[in-house]
Amino acid sequence: METEKGNGYSIGIRNGNEWSSMLEIKENQELNVTNILSFRGKIKQSELEGIGKEMECYIHSSGAKKSETPITATYGVEGDTFDMEILMPIDRSIASTDRFVFKNQIKIVNAVTASYKGHPMGLQEACNELNQYITEHRLQPITVGYNVTKEMDMLNLDNTQIDVFVGISPNIL
Repeated sequence: METEKGNGYSIGIRNGNEWSSMLEIKENQELNVTNILSFRGKIKQSELEGIGKEMECYIHSSGAKKSETPITATYGVEGDTFDMEILMPIDRSIASTDRFVFKNQIKIVNAVTASYKGHPMGLQEACNELNQYITEHRLQPITVGYNVTKEMDMLNLDNTQIDVFVGISPNIL
């Protein structure tokens, strides 16, 4: 399939006889977000929600507001502990703390994206497809995957939309 910005393809993922999710992979994409509060650390899954709430409290107490849904990046997994970054886009700059770092901008150019629509439990399969695409096309990743939640309907999780961005080296070796 030809896309506006480069090569890619779309696939459907079946659950029994029904299409349960869709995945579209595109090359030459960009993620560019300004004014971000970041948390980076090793945490357990059970701590994730509490850290998000702590970030939201700090943002609110600083006179800022969330401007988009959080972005997550997982750098590694050891048992039930995740080395991850939570990036919360906000409407203005605020001071960093010993726990949270303010970043003016994150920008990933020349990214391959997997645009996934389906239940969040299927995201790992979508990431596996993205990794297979990267391998088959002999692309060289230079970042981890950054998960950007575009839409989440708590009443129907099958309508969740998540884009995963992986920065790719432009070098030809």
